[in-house]
Amino acid sequence: MIYAEKYGNGKQILIGIHGWGGSHQTFLPLKNLVHKDYSMINLDLPGYGKSSVLSEWNLPKLIEHITEKILKVSENKPVKILGNCSGALLAVLVSKSMKINVSHMYLIDPFSYAPWYFKIFTNKFFGEYAYKTTFKNPLGRIITNLSLSSKKQKETNMTSSFKNIDSDVSLNYLKMLVELENTTALENISCPITIIHGDKTFKSVFKSLNYYQKIWENSTIIELKKVGHLPIEEAPKKISKIIFNSNQN
Repeated sequence: MIYAEKYGNGKQILIGIHGWGGSHQTFLPLKNLVHKDYSMINLDLPGYGKSSVLSEWNLPKLIEHITEKILKVSENKPVKILGNCSGALLAVLVSKSMKINVSHMYLIDPFSYAPWYFKIFTNKFFGEYAYKTTFKNPLGRIITNLSLSSKKQKETNMTSSFKNIDSDVSLNYLKMLVELENTTALENISCPITIIHGDKTFKSVFKSLNYYQKIWENSTIIELKKVGHLPIEEAPKKISKIIFNSNQN
């Protein structure tokens, strides 16, 4: 069962897909900024928030579950998708389903590969220990958040959400997304794509932008000044303006 929370009652549908450290509450800063013509429906991915855990951890099964939920909440209408961080990759995979009509994708600070500081958590010998030391330990979260000060605004906490996330769930998502590396899974996207990133984000995101520009000729890139890796939290009004004040189809 995938939980979904709805903001607004408009006819146009925007689906929110959070990243591996989030939940439907990732999109809470946008709640009062949703255009009157839209219904924004934010999902808890399987294993996160109020959603049940997958019985089988594999990417095709995950995408199937997400797609079926979107079809249900949208009543088979065309949708736009807002994918945050690793949720952007899931948004792309969902958009390739023949069952669903995605008219536009908005991808927030998307990685196209797992940098070493994420990949270390997938190591079969010490990955789980490294993850729990970093994200499940209060001191570890504080130190990690401080170490990321150049990638965020001063008041932003980039690690607090991990305290409520099951370690096995988070690590399984990371492992599945690592499987996308060196594949063509993200190519051949037909709908328009808007990529939004902060100018203070990770170097790996900037490197990923070059890759995305090569494979997505129909993409537009928007950089937000004085914003880090969490634009929805740090610049919700700017995000809202980009999504709701343009392409009012």
